Amino acid sequence: MKTNKFYSPDFEAPEGGTGEVINNSSDKNLVKDVAESNEFDFDTELSNLINDAADEDETPESKAKDFAPPSDKKETVDEEDEPLYKVLAEQLKAEGLFDDEDFQEDDDFKFDGTPDSFKSLMERRDFKRGVKIFEDIVSEMPNKMRKQFELFMDGLDEDSSIDIGSRVVDYSSITKEQLESNPQKAEQLYRELLRTKGFSNEKITKYVERARDLDELADEGLEAAQILNQEAQQQIQLKKQEEQNTAFQRQREAQQRLQALKAAISQTPEIFKGVPITDKMKDQLYKSMTETVAYDENKQPLNKVAAISRKNPEAFRLQLHYLTELGLFNMDERGNIKPDLTKLMRLAETKVVRSIDDRLKKAAFKSGSNLSNNLNDKEVDVLTSLENFLNNK
Repeated sequence: MKTNKFYSPDFEAPEGGTGEVINNSSDKNLVKDVAESNEFDFDTELSNLINDAADEDETPESKAKDFAPPSDKKETVDEEDEPLYKVLAEQLKAEGLFDDEDFQEDDDFKFDGTPDSFKSLMERRDFKRGVKIFEDIVSEMPNKMRKQFELFMDGLDEDSSIDIGSRVVDYSSITKEQLESNPQKAEQLYRELLRTKGFSNEKITKYVERARDLDELADEGLEAAQILNQEAQQQIQLKKQEEQNTAFQRQREAQQRLQALKAAISQTPEIFKGVPITDKMKDQLYKSMTETVAYDENKQPLNKVAAISRKNPEAFRLQLHYLTELGLFNMDERGNIKPDLTKLMRLAETKVVRSIDDRLKKAAFKSGSNLSNNLNDKEVDVLTSLENFLNNK
């Protein structure tokens, strides 16, 4: 006899009858006992069997959980489990992609295993990798080019870097053997040194001829190269100091401009006549004019107004010219701000009058009676004040 494994004497076979079947024809005694017993109740026996098994396994604590109210608390991660990004960082360190220096803490960085700190860790590593690549590129440059580039990075201007860098490399690479085999180079160096000392051409020629007659031209040339190299090194220090002084002067002038701007704002009582500028607004104006809120495509800082204008330059210029035509940017001959609010007030009055007129018409239409009966005391006061304002403007 073949029966479906989901089948029982008291349940219908599953729909379709396509389930896996098993051969239980060997259980003849079981089938016989069930058939011969008139007192067997399948539902009762199955229920008792399940309950007995459950009672054997359950403890008082497990039974109590069945009556506990459901909890909204989410399962927490084991405290001993490491954060994902910390584990990842340690694995990458083991692979050689990070080192101990990458994890060093400072005022701006501390790796705590969070996604943000892992991102900062990668940025630090990328920066170091970029610096290493940069250093490798510089190290592979020809000597003269590398020296010129180093001087430029140290703060010298481009022309000085090229000129002094070339001379330093030339002077420092000179040897006596080179000068002995190249007397023209020795004479050139000796003449250059004498020229820097202020000797005339006649005197320079005299000293060169004397050194040649004494067979000392190579020695004089080598000594000249060493002195000229020292002077070039001194020029480098002087140029650096000049650049630092220039940068300091620019910074001081910028600070002075900021102080002058702040003083001008603080000494401006009002922009529109009769409307005083509060201290809070003055602070906001100074902040708006001096605080960097964005950068342009050339990495130049932009204040609030400049940043807004970059979003839509054409629309910004249109609004600016419109407000200029309204008279908001009028100035007298001395450059003092003298805004004319006549046109702006006329536009505002027109809008207010139209709004009130619509309000009154709607009120009259709804009531069909005297308009004044449909206005409350507050509306009457507003209309009275408006009427006085328009009459006395």
